[in-house]
Amino acid sequence: MKKIKLALFITVLGVLLVSCERDITEPMISSSPTKATISDLSLTAAFTVNNADSLITFSWAAADFGFQSSTTYEVQLSSKNDFSSNVATLFTTQKLKGTAKVGDVNSLLLGWGFNIGTPVTVYYRVISSVTSSLTIYSDTKSKSLTPYDAVINYPMIYVPGAYQGWSPGATNGILYSYGFNSVYQGIIRIKDGTNASSEFKIAPAPNWNNSWGGTLTKTGNNYSGALNSSGGNFTVAAGVYAITVDVTALTITLTKTDDWGIIGSAVPPYDWSKDVDLFYNGQRKMWEITADFKAGAFKFRANDDWAVNYGYSGTTGVLGGTDIPLAADGNYTIRVDFVKQIYTVKKN
Repeated sequence: MKKIKLALFITVLGVLLVSCERDITEPMISSSPTKATISDLSLTAAFTVNNADSLITFSWAAADFGFQSSTTYEVQLSSKNDFSSNVATLFTTQKLKGTAKVGDVNSLLLGWGFNIGTPVTVYYRVISSVTSSLTIYSDTKSKSLTPYDAVINYPMIYVPGAYQGWSPGATNGILYSYGFNSVYQGIIRIKDGTNASSEFKIAPAPNWNNSWGGTLTKTGNNYSGALNSSGGNFTVAAGVYAITVDVTALTITLTKTDDWGIIGSAVPPYDWSKDVDLFYNGQRKMWEITADFKAGAFKFRANDDWAVNYGYSGTTGVLGGTDIPLAADGNYTIRVDFVKQIYTVKKN
């Protein structure tokens, strides 16, 4: 009896499996899938420095691979109509639209070496994919954009100290009010030679008519305190700090941050043995250097160490991992934004 039941079970199981196999419908990929149709890009405001945070909107009609699928879209921008070089991915999404900031696109154009104030034709397209091997490209569209110098005249206060010769108003030692309010911010290298600590004050104007000092409380590597118009010099351990000052609340905080430099065969002493410090330009929100360089290569690195370093990504102006080539000797201005992960190299 047990043998008969077992045979009956196997027979029924076989029928069910055959039936299930027949019920499964394999997705059929179209031999001629329909590519996404990208629309003209839309700017919410003029392509200018005052609208750096305004959005550029890209939208498109969906691609059709001939079956129900979850499609990923990647919007690319290039200065070449065949996308052979100067290619950047602006964003990736599964929706039928997305945005990029005016300021980010402008930084790409400057990173690709285009001149400020001269119109540039840029090309854009959308790539549709359901797998890494199943990808189709939209037609290419173009738009003329004019790169601008990304400098905004923010309100300023000053940080004179021993690290810069106690000079209120000097280029080295300025905080900016990015919100045009009472809060001022910036990154400053407060290092007085080889001294273990350094002193400074806060001045509301580029002179000594008024100033704030006081006592700071240290927490780990960071500091906080109050602004006192009759206070003595602030004192901190030598280092690089992101500083925030609120001139209404009369508060100050200093957060220790990375100290960035540049190193390479293109950089003095031209043998990858020593970093040259970068300067944080708070008005541009970028680290920078202007100096004489030689044909060769370079990288950016933090704290004179290889633990954190950046180079070339394969896309000009976008940070990556390999050495950044410099084709010819000359005087250059090099700028880098480690938040947006972009850099520019301009021969002067």
